[in-house]
Amino acid sequence: MALTAAQLSQHPKCHDEIRRHAAALLQAHEQFPRLSSVFASEQRGMMANIAFGLYFDPASDLPRRGIVLARFLDLVEEYGVASRNTADVFIKEMIKYGYLRSFSVEGDRRKRPLEPTETSMAGFVTWVVAHLETLDGFDGGARTDIVMRDLDVLSRLQPHIAVDLVGDGGQAKYSETLTLFAWVNNSKLFSLRILAGMGDVEPEARRVATDIDSVAELAAWMNVSQTHLARKLREAEDLGSIGWSGRRGQSPMWISTGFLKELTDEQASRLAIFDAAFDAVFAGAA
Repeated sequence: MALTAAQLSQHPKCHDEIRRHAAALLQAHEQFPRLSSVFASEQRGMMANIAFGLYFDPASDLPRRGIVLARFLDLVEEYGVASRNTADVFIKEMIKYGYLRSFSVEGDRRKRPLEPTETSMAGFVTWVVAHLETLDGFDGGARTDIVMRDLDVLSRLQPHIAVDLVGDGGQAKYSETLTLFAWVNNSKLFSLRILAGMGDVEPEARRVATDIDSVAELAAWMNVSQTHLARKLREAEDLGSIGWSGRRGQSPMWISTGFLKELTDEQASRLAIFDAAFDAVFAGAA
């Protein structure tokens, strides 16, 4: 039986496992920085999952796995994730940086499907395994071993993952503080950076320390405008979600336990999607 988001967020090991999970995803970002940035922003992450979902779609009429551009553009528009033009620019960028390539279909020169390159597949495997390892950490399961014994099972997992991660696209709902950062470039990196660098959560605590102590350094790392990030942080401060132990933006930052719950609930929801996909494919084999 798959673990639910509520079970994960209320688990006694939640904060420790989520902290380790965030660190693992940040390590993957360091290994595949440009590729990981695709999954680090809400809109681009959704488009990437739609593309992988199409690639692994068992109902495809292509002679081998591939992504038909017209179908990709249709789905991005259908889910309300982005305009067709934005989706087309995204695909061109992925081709430019060597994450997608086209191949020929014998007997139809007009059809030029796309497929992930080896670099993309390696990054994708790292990303999925990071989620499965965290789930195993919660319940001592063997999801990671099962998948690593035969990586082709990812082709069965991804369509399930993609449908739920994309959800209702542009209409996705976010909690109060996360709404401020949801569409900021590399917003997911921001959440992971907080979680990976947070201190222990003491019982009855109202604040949790982080190791973030410079807005300038955080903005440079996220590749966003310092002015824009500082404005968003100030809005979060006005909500009581973050604060500074000393001078604003130049001293250790703390987050409220309310904001921490928003962050852990978001991660728990995503982990639950991966576990539901695993359970759908393997029927409780974890």
